[in-house]
Amino acid sequence: MPQLNPEFFVSQLFWLAVFFSFLLIFLWRVSLPRISLVLEKRQRKIDENLSSAKMLQEQAQEIESNINNKISKAKQDADEKIKKAISSLQSDVSTKLSTLDEELEIKISNSEKEILKSKESQMKNIDNEIANITKITVSKITNLSISESEIEQAIKTRKGLLS
Repeated sequence: MPQLNPEFFVSQLFWLAVFFSFLLIFLWRVSLPRISLVLEKRQRKIDENLSSAKMLQEQAQEIESNINNKISKAKQDADEKIKKAISSLQSDVSTKLSTLDEELEIKISNSEKEILKSKESQMKNIDNEIANITKITVSKITNLSISESEIEQAIKTRKGLLS
């Protein structure tokens, strides 16, 4: 093998040094700066993305807090409107009930008056019929003629005893 022959060691070491020097200079001047630029760009992009993500997260939290505030305000407004509606309905119902109660009281009192009037007129009719029946009965049984004033006085005294 020619690589292991000692007479070629010097030339091999020379070319080894030249090749590694060239490789070192090439990597140091060309490849490594390009790699470092790519790494710097990548790091800047990552930092920018992180900062924009933080900003977006803060904005999202602000939006969320605004939404929560609006929701709570809407709930309060709805509760207030419901309470107002309930109170207005209750007042309407109470006024309607009071007017209905008043109307019923008026109708009841009118009905009572009508019943009393009807009762009085019916009692007068009954008294008249009793007077007629008594007059006819007494005249048929006894051949006596009783005047209407005597019959009415007898009916009044009988009523006075019953009450």
